[in-house]
Amino acid sequence: MRLAWLLCSFFAFSVFAESQCVNCHQSQVADWQTSHHFHAMDKATPASVLGNFNEQTLDYQGQQARFFQKDQQLFISMPNLDGKLTDYPVLYTFGYEPLQQYMFEMGKGHIQLFPFAWDSRTKTDGGQRWFVLHPEQKQHDLFHWSQKGQNWNHMCADCHSTDFKKQFDLKTNSFDSTYSSINVSCKACHGDTQAHLKWADGDSSIADKGFTHNIKKQTPLFTQEIDGSMQSVQPLVKSEQVQVCATCHARRSQLDDRKDPHSFLQHFQGSLLTPELYHVDGQVWDEDYVWGSFLQSKMFNAGVTCSNCHNPHSGKLKLPGNQTCTQCHSQEVFDTPKHHGHKVASTGSQCVDCHMPATTYMQVDARRDHSFRVPRPDLTLKTNAPNACNSCHEDKTPQWAVAKIKDWHPHSKHLGTAHFSEAFYAADNRLPNASTMLTKIVQDKGFPEIIRASALSRLAASPDNNAVVAIARSVKDSEPLKRQAAIEAAMPFDINQRWRLLNPLLDDENLPIRAEAARALAGMLIQPFPTGLNEQDSKRLNAALDEYKCIQEYQAERGYSHTNLGNLALTLQKPEQAKAHYLQAISVEPIFAPAYVNLADLYRNQGDEKAAQAILKQGLDVNLESADIHYALAMSLIRAKQKNTALNHLQKAAQFAQENANYQFTYALLLQDLGNMPAAISALERAFNLTPNNPDISYSLAQWYVAEENYSQALFYARNLASLVPGNQQVEQFVKQLEMMNSINH
Repeated sequence: MRLAWLLCSFFAFSVFAESQCVNCHQSQVADWQTSHHFHAMDKATPASVLGNFNEQTLDYQGQQARFFQKDQQLFISMPNLDGKLTDYPVLYTFGYEPLQQYMFEMGKGHIQLFPFAWDSRTKTDGGQRWFVLHPEQKQHDLFHWSQKGQNWNHMCADCHSTDFKKQFDLKTNSFDSTYSSINVSCKACHGDTQAHLKWADGDSSIADKGFTHNIKKQTPLFTQEIDGSMQSVQPLVKSEQVQVCATCHARRSQLDDRKDPHSFLQHFQGSLLTPELYHVDGQVWDEDYVWGSFLQSKMFNAGVTCSNCHNPHSGKLKLPGNQTCTQCHSQEVFDTPKHHGHKVASTGSQCVDCHMPATTYMQVDARRDHSFRVPRPDLTLKTNAPNACNSCHEDKTPQWAVAKIKDWHPHSKHLGTAHFSEAFYAADNRLPNASTMLTKIVQDKGFPEIIRASALSRLAASPDNNAVVAIARSVKDSEPLKRQAAIEAAMPFDINQRWRLLNPLLDDENLPIRAEAARALAGMLIQPFPTGLNEQDSKRLNAALDEYKCIQEYQAERGYSHTNLGNLALTLQKPEQAKAHYLQAISVEPIFAPAYVNLADLYRNQGDEKAAQAILKQGLDVNLESADIHYALAMSLIRAKQKNTALNHLQKAAQFAQENANYQFTYALLLQDLGNMPAAISALERAFNLTPNNPDISYSLAQWYVAEENYSQALFYARNLASLVPGNQQVEQFVKQLEMMNSINH
C-alpha cells in the first residue's frame, strides 16, 4: 500500500526536518509537540491512540461494533455496506482533543474516517468513551462513513498534513496521495525552509532570514486612549499571518494542491456570510472555523493577528482567562461585575462567555465565535438571531436580556443601533426595502470587507438599478471579497449586461475570481461577432475558462465538479458533452442528486420525458429520501398528465424537505388541482409559515379562503399581501372588499 509506505518514509523525513529546526528553536519545537498541529494525524499505534481498544463494544445500526487488538494491530469491527460485521484495520489517528478519530483504507487509496470517535475528555466532563459521530446518517447521506464527506483525501488531508498532493485518477477511481509530513509541520506555516537553513549557516546573500513572507504579529500590543479608542503601541507591520492561518482555519473551497502557504485568496475561495453557514448577524451556524468570523471583528480591522492571543506553536492562549483580553483592554474597566454584570469567577464573568459564545460540533467539540461581538438581544427580537445572554439563560426572554443590559449600561452605544443583520434579514425574507438597505452596506467602508461582500452577494435576489451600480463599483474595488461577490450578484442579469459588468474580472490576480467570472460569462462564446466577442476578448475568456475547467478536474472525485462541467457544456450548447459529464458525476458519486436532476432536465429539453423519468427513478434507487429528485420526478409526471402519481412524489418532496417553502407550495397547488382543498390549505399554510413574506403564497391563501367563504382568514392574508406590495391598487381594493364582506358576516 503506497500511502502506508509513504507514512514511514515521510515521517522519517519530517523528523529529520524537525531535528534541524530544534537545533536553534528548542522552545518552539517543544511547544509545537504539545499542539493540535503536532497531533493532527499519526500512524495508529498503542502510543498514539487514545481510545480503549481492549475488547470494547458499542451499539451501531442494530449490531455491536467492536474495538480490539490482534497481533499488535488495532481493529474496529462494524457492519460493512451489506450489513455484515467486518474487521477493519485502524491505520491512522486523527486529532486528539476533545475527541480522536480513526481512519482505514477502503481500497484504491481511498482513506475513510470511521463513524466512531473516542471522547478524550475526562470522565468528569463526560469523556473516556466511544460514541457514534453521526448516528442519524444513512448510506445515502454525505457524511456516512463510506461517502465523500468522510473521505480523508478530499476533506481533511490538506489541513492535517504538510505539502499534501491529492493525485486522484478518474480513470481508475483511485488516489495516489502523498505528503511531506504526516502532521502540520514547520513547513506548513513557514514555507520552504531551505533558504532559511542556508542563512542560518552564514550565507549573507540571503535576505529576511530566508523567508519570503512575514507571518509575525502586526503589533505586539494595543493601549486604550482617553476617548476609549484602542491604539497600537507601534506602527503596524505588514503581515500575512491571518492569510496563512486561513488556508486551514476557514470555510473555503480548495482549487488546486497548495503551492505555498501564503496565498489564501489567490488559490482558495473563502465563503461569505451566507444563510447556509452563518446566522443573519454573522454568528457562526455551520462549521465555519475562524476566518469568516474574525474578519468581521474590530480586532482584525485594527491589526490584531492570531498570535496576539495564541502561542503560534502550541496553539494555546498566551495568558489565562480574562488576562488574554486585559493585555489590551483595561482590567479595571472591563474585568469587573460593573461591566459584565456577573459574580466574579462565575459563568458570565469571563469575557468569552458574552463576546465569544461557543457552538458545539461533533457532539463534544465546543468552538468559540471569533467575531468578538457585543451581545444584542434587541436584534434577536428583530431578526431571530441568537444572543449570548439567552444562550445561557434559556428560561428568559430577549426582552429580559435587553432590560438587564440597560440596567448595567444605561448609556449603551450598542443597544438599539442599526446593524447589518437587519438588511440581511430583509433580503433573506424578501422584504421590499432589502435592495436599498443592502446597497448602503456595500458602499459603507465603515463595515468590514466580508460584511460588505456578503451584502453584495445578497443583491442577487434584487436585480435592480441599485444592484447594477453596486456591482460596477465593486468590480473595480481593491477588496477581493467584493469582487468575488459581484459575480454572484450579477448572475440574474442577461449575458450581455453581465459581460459589461464583469469582464474586467477575467484578468483578476486571484484565480477564484478569474475562474468564476469565466463561468458567469461563458455564454458570450456562443454569440457571433459583432454582438458577441472580438478575438482578443474571446482569448481572454477562453483562458480563464480553461482555469475553471482545471479547478473542476482537480475535484474530479466529487459529483459536483462533473455537474459543473455539464452545466458549462449546456451553456456552450454542447448537450452531448453535458450528458457525458452528468453521467460521470453519477458514476463517481451516485448520491449526488443535482446530477440526476440536471440530466433529467436535459432529456426533457430534448423531448424525451421517458428518459428523464428513468434517470430520476435511478436516483431514487440510490436515495429514496432525496426531496430534489422526488420533486423533479413529480414535475415530469405532471407534464405527462400523471397527476395522481405525481402527488405521491410531491408529498415526499415536501416531507423530506420540510423547510422548503416552494415544495410545500407546489404540493398545495396540485392538491387544489385534484380537488382536495382542506389538505391544500394545510400545505399552503405550512409554506406561509416558512416564508410569510412571499406574496404569491399570501395571495393564494387569501383567494382560497374566499372560495371557502372564510373571509376573516382571507382578510388576514390579504392584509399581509398588502404589506408586501405597498401601493398596489388592486390589492388595496381586494382588502377593502374583504373588510366589507367580513363585517357583513360578523
